[in-house]
Amino acid sequence: MSILLLLFNILVYFVDPVSSDRCGVADTMPSACANGWSSSQNYGYICPQMAMYSDSMEAAARMDFPETTTFVYATAGGEKDEECGKCYQVQVLDAEEQWKPNFPLLVVQIINSGFDVLPHQLDLFMGAGGFGYFTACNSDCRSRACEGGTCGGPGMFSGTFDDWNDPQYADPNPCYSGGIKWLNGTTTEENLYQSCLKLNRGNLSTIAAKATYDSCVRSNLQLFHQNFVSTNSKRVRCPPALVDVTMMQRADDANYPHPDPSLQLDLVCRGDRSRGRYCVTTMQDCCKPSCAWSGKAETVLGMDCVATCDRDGNVVGK
Repeated sequence: MSILLLLFNILVYFVDPVSSDRCGVADTMPSACANGWSSSQNYGYICPQMAMYSDSMEAAARMDFPETTTFVYATAGGEKDEECGKCYQVQVLDAEEQWKPNFPLLVVQIINSGFDVLPHQLDLFMGAGGFGYFTACNSDCRSRACEGGTCGGPGMFSGTFDDWNDPQYADPNPCYSGGIKWLNGTTTEENLYQSCLKLNRGNLSTIAAKATYDSCVRSNLQLFHQNFVSTNSKRVRCPPALVDVTMMQRADDANYPHPDPSLQLDLVCRGDRSRGRYCVTTMQDCCKPSCAWSGKAETVLGMDCVATCDRDGNVVGK
């Protein structure tokens, strides 16, 4: 890393007062999902630019590792809020549907938690990754939702519940059907593009819509739009450009090694395909992430919470 880039990141982490104001503003905003309600209709949403393979995440990986394409950056839900802000270097193993010999290593930061996420499971955030317990993406989320109930605020996108759930991979519970999947040649690339465009009815004019479309297409083409039965991983220091996207950094980050392909990944997760137990799953619920409220971990000054966005993908309080 250059001296200038290092100095820039030090200034961002320790001097930027806007970040602290950002968390204070976001703390007053309820989630657009069923667990939030606001008389002012001022709701918070997930920031789609944190989705796997969005332009922002790809640019962050290139900035941190300009000499290599070893790592793909992602964010994910974990089991508990105690995980908020932690980063892991991850090797995926044993794909549920389709394997390839060159899946890249991931660097994943935890931005959310959920009671339906198991210990050591990573619920990767990607475009149309599949609904979970709560849903606030679809325009009809006040009438078509999941177990968590109908949304509190308006849906983030104009596509309907059916647009967000691919019938090719229909599940008895559509909330866990996996969203839009492109695997094993089941559809053409053109059909994939059209399916991803339907999420916002072809309108890519907002930050949120463009990031979700890019993530939906690219994560599918790279075969990450599926579950993985097993992983090897290791806690690592969150790279600076990834933190610039998520806007959260833990105070204990410096105790861990930088991501490196040579690291021994000593955390082992082994799932059970026959029982539907996976170490990597996928999601996009559009809810404000649980780590977007401050106070979830000891953090670096000014990096107290994960970013919250409005419906267009603009960071609140930035």
